[in-house]
Amino acid sequence: MALPVRATDGGGIVTASVQANKGLRVLEGGTAATAGVATLASSTVVVNTTAVTANSRIFLTAQSNAVTGALRVSARTAGTSFTITSSGSTEAGPVAWMIVEPGTAGI
Repeated sequence: MALPVRATDGGGIVTASVQANKGLRVLEGGTAATAGVATLASSTVVVNTTAVTANSRIFLTAQSNAVTGALRVSARTAGTSFTITSSGSTEAGPVAWMIVEPGTAGI
């Protein structure tokens, strides 16, 4: 059996882990969050996180049937925030998001 894989924030706090029978777990919240849930209001929401970069892959998933439009990242400011927008004209509801940074061979 493989040992758990853990990532830390440099200060010793575990920010992500992969474990058998538990899958990927990511710490939510804080100023440098890499995952969370944001609530659309009038089909848009700004997510403040210093973790976003110009190359971030940001995955979005509606968490309610109230959000039926296509979701996209409509803007981003590296190190500050990104904006989630729905193609629906007046949608309100929760959207889960997760930031993944692209790697290179030998990560």
